[in-house]
Parts: sequence; structure tokens; C-alpha cells
Amino acid sequence: IDFRFRPIGTQSITPVLTYEYLRKMRLKPAPSFEQQDIELMFQEMDEAGIDMAVIGVPAPTEKAGFISSTNRVISEYVKQYPNKFFGLGSLDTSEPSKCVNEIDHILDLGMIGATMEPSTAKISSRFNDKQLYPIYEELQRRGLLLVTVTSALLGPYLDDCKPEWVDHVATDFPELNIVIQHGAWPYSREAVGLAFKQSNVYLVPGQYIHYEFAGSEDYIKAANRQLSEQILFGSVYPNCGPLTEVMDIVDNLGFANSVIKKNYLGDNARRLLGLEH
Repeated sequence: IDFRFRPIGTQSITPVLTYEYLRKMRLKPAPSFEQQDIELMFQEMDEAGIDMAVIGVPAPTEKAGFISSTNRVISEYVKQYPNKFFGLGSLDTSEPSKCVNEIDHILDLGMIGATMEPSTAKISSRFNDKQLYPIYEELQRRGLLLVTVTSALLGPYLDDCKPEWVDHVATDFPELNIVIQHGAWPYSREAVGLAFKQSNVYLVPGQYIHYEFAGSEDYIKAANRQLSEQILFGSVYPNCGPLTEVMDIVDNLGFANSVIKKNYLGDNARRLLGLEH
């Protein structure tokens, strides 16, 4: 299960920015992304052994290079390919008072949870802003998953991605499962410490574990011991190389054994999503 995937036909950032990220990581794009070919994308997923993926995009933002598909577009995509994708509904934290009612809407659309990225909203705030607490309370009450993207690529300021902001929310809402996409990089060690402290926090390091970023070893060490059930695989497609190459990289990351590698690639996600039989 790929926990961070933006399939062809959905948008999160512009193609220009995608190619710039790939250039900086010294990666060639997946052929399906270059050709904008959905069938080729499915073929690449199959060849890489990716059975299902989670689609999530940010709420409307004025951050340069970011452009997001609507909740309805994601919902229609999931309905078209129900055996391939789960959908996350985005909540626009610029208007916190409207978000609680919007939760009903994303449930009606068949979403498995919500994405919130307060720092990049049109009115920026920190993840632990008390104005957002009624949203967290409602998500917890309904047993819904909360996903946020936290890393140096978001911002607008580097300290916006400090894991301590998530720690406040995880502490105050202990029954709310929170997934941190991008693994709060570059605060990798603090993120690992947060997840070790908080059993309701999960990390999807994505490119920051796969492509030799400084600190990537922190996620691997944690997956091998303390966080073997709290770190999840995300290819970050299309901000990655070809999917089979991603899997080759995973094979050589240094996981301690096959059980931990299986946890990373899918078993942890299955437990989190309640898919275990």
C-alpha cells in the first residue's frame, strides 16, 4: 500500500515544480508521468507490486507551484478505481468554523479521513492552533484518520514543520490517529522521538527515506526497532523515479528482516486502515 500517491488525473503541485523537485533529487520521472498515461501508471504500479494507494492533496493554497484537485474530483477518481485507491478529503483551515461541517461532506464522498495543512493555507496557522481544536475533536469523535504534510517543502517557514506542533495535538487528542507525510523532515530525529512517545502518530518519510537525504538513517533505525509498526511506505508519485526503481531502493535500505520490510511496505498501513482480516 502506497500511502502517498497523486495519480494522473489529480493535482497537488504543477508539472513544472514536479520536474524541478526531480532535478534537485537527480531523478528521472516515471514514464507514465512524462506521457500522462493512466494505463501505463497502473502497469508501473503492478510491476512495482503496489496493490493500492492513498490519494491526498492539500486544500486551496496560494503557495507558488501548488494546485490542488477538489474533494469531489478525488472522490470520483476513487469511485472509478475502487480496488486501487483510497481517498482523503482536504479541509481548508483558513475557515476553521466551516471545517466541522465539511467533515460530513467528505464522509458522504466516501473518504477515509482528512488532510489538513494549516501552514500553507490561505490564512496560515500552526498545526496546534487552538482554533483548529474543534476540527480535531470531531475527527476523533468519528474515528477518522488525520493526515498532514510536514517538511521543509511546505512552510512558509522552516519551523512550521517542527514535530512539536503535532505532539501538542496528539497529546490533547489521544484517540486521533495522525499521519505525518514527509516525516517532518529535516526534523527526522524529533519526528522519530514524537512517534516513539505517541502511539497515535505515524510517519510516511517518502523521498526523505528513499533518496539519501541527511537524516534518512533515523527513519530506518527507528523502523528496525522502536517504530516497526509506525512507519509507512509512500512513493510520493510523481515526485519520485520510476516505481520499480523505488522498490529496488527499498530492498537496499537496510531493514533488519522481512517482517519489518513487510510492515513498511503495507502491513502497517493495513492495520491503520483496518484492512486486516
